[in-house]
Amino acid sequence: TGGNTTVKAKNITMANTPEQMDTLMSIMGVQRFKKKMTAPDFELKNLNDKLVSLKDYRGKFVLLNFMATWCHWCRKEMPHLQKLHNQFKDKDFVIIAVFSDREGAKVVKPFIKKSGYTFTNNSDSYNSGLLDPTGRVTSMYRVTGTPTTYLIDKNGKMIGTAVGYRDWSQKNAIILIENLINAK
Repeated sequence: TGGNTTVKAKNITMANTPEQMDTLMSIMGVQRFKKKMTAPDFELKNLNDKLVSLKDYRGKFVLLNFMATWCHWCRKEMPHLQKLHNQFKDKDFVIIAVFSDREGAKVVKPFIKKSGYTFTNNSDSYNSGLLDPTGRVTSMYRVTGTPTTYLIDKNGKMIGTAVGYRDWSQKNAIILIENLINAK
């Protein structure tokens, strides 16, 4: 599934109104949740074998991305996630990559090392490359295909979801994420 959409932006640079946010979400193919619900908390091991909880990231805007190293569209999306990470790494923003590879760290670690992606390694004490080899968390979030992304606000509330590939480094995505990071 491609994330291309025919909706065109009307030169939105800031999303000061709910309508502008809806337009940006629509352009990006993000399905906005009508009612904000708390994202289900979970604990998974990171690439350094430490248990990490979603609650550990409260106070940061979270882009929770379910992916796998074998997934073509995930691999295509990863450079865009890297650019997004580079742009906002000094802000209250984190990309949490949940790898559903059944082989776990055995395949994910070499893939990350070879690819050179750093969005799975945060400068804080947590590592956001998480392993879900049993698919427990992937199922908890009702993920039926990868990549699937959830946008979670600083209070742990789910804002919306995007199923399939997205160019997260395009202008509209940058504006959307910037506004979500700065939302009160």
